[in-house]
Amino acid sequence: MRKKIIHICQSDIGGTTEYIYLLIKNLDKNKYENILICPSSGNIQKKISELGIKIYILEMIREISFFKDFKDILQIRKIIKKEKPDILFLHSSKAGALGRIARIGVKNLKVIYNPHGWAFNMNCSEKKKKIYAFIEKSLSLLTNIIINISKNEYLIAEKRKIPKEKMLIIENGIDTEKYKEDQKIKFLDKYIIGFVGRLSEAKNPLFLIEIAKELLKKEKNFLFYVVGDGELKEKFIKKIHENKLEDYFFLRGWSEKVEEDIRNFDVALMISKWEGFGLVVCEYMASLKPVIAVNVGGVKNIIENNINGIMINEYSGEKFAEKILEIKNNNLLKEKLIKKAYEDVKEKYSIENEVRKIKGVL
Repeated sequence: MRKKIIHICQSDIGGTTEYIYLLIKNLDKNKYENILICPSSGNIQKKISELGIKIYILEMIREISFFKDFKDILQIRKIIKKEKPDILFLHSSKAGALGRIARIGVKNLKVIYNPHGWAFNMNCSEKKKKIYAFIEKSLSLLTNIIINISKNEYLIAEKRKIPKEKMLIIENGIDTEKYKEDQKIKFLDKYIIGFVGRLSEAKNPLFLIEIAKELLKKEKNFLFYVVGDGELKEKFIKKIHENKLEDYFFLRGWSEKVEEDIRNFDVALMISKWEGFGLVVCEYMASLKPVIAVNVGGVKNIIENNINGIMINEYSGEKFAEKILEIKNNNLLKEKLIKKAYEDVKEKYSIENEVRKIKGVL
């Protein structure tokens, strides 16, 4: 008899939705029946529906709203009682909170929670971090297993007194095969500096402008290829125009086939202000692109400086520009980084590895 799993996700785009899609796609359909509760916006509903699984639409919101959240809890509880799942798999903080409250009093239900980056690890005040930690610690009483997506996330949670007997580390995985092709579109023979990420405070796209300004002092034959959309888009465009950098930026917008965009990159950047794991770093590595990343969150568990990528310890446009030019002008360094990065991502961060570990806790 198949185990029935209800997944709940509040996010509509980004790494979390890709995680759920790959997980459901790769779980044996003869052993597991998957059901998803998610919003109607974004690409998650479209992608998951292609897998032929049942979907319940619930327009959860990220912000706290007692009235809306209470209605969502009742709706989730109604679905749980109707479907009678064996496992409730909760993805990210908001879905994690609503789902665990909704399951109160429901017997014989295993609850697995993956925050996909702890809320108390975000760039916010210490007061807020303490509140988030208190909420997570309280809700852990309603949880069987808590998945951390990196060693760094685990250590931070341990410091915040999240019960370590319930925690384990399962790094994210990617479909390494789809990144192998290398068909590059030429942009007038410019050197392409790539960035993939939501145009949001967390992903820090405005920092690209500082890097571009520093690069212009030494090099003009480059183009920033930016893949993503989000709430900072208009501000980002305005800053590009204010600094007269229109000729040095190509804004791709949101892409459903990001691997095709990454093929155009000569070098790839990861410049987030906080990052639970850094899935895009693995995507860069699988695409055979040299990576320059800021030392933040779980990225330090992926990148070994000067071994499989370049790690920079500060948000310095000058230092990023320096390392971009170093990779551009040193083919031996570039090839060394690419080779080791590809070996690492195949060995450690494939979707096969991730699914095998998750099946061990289902």
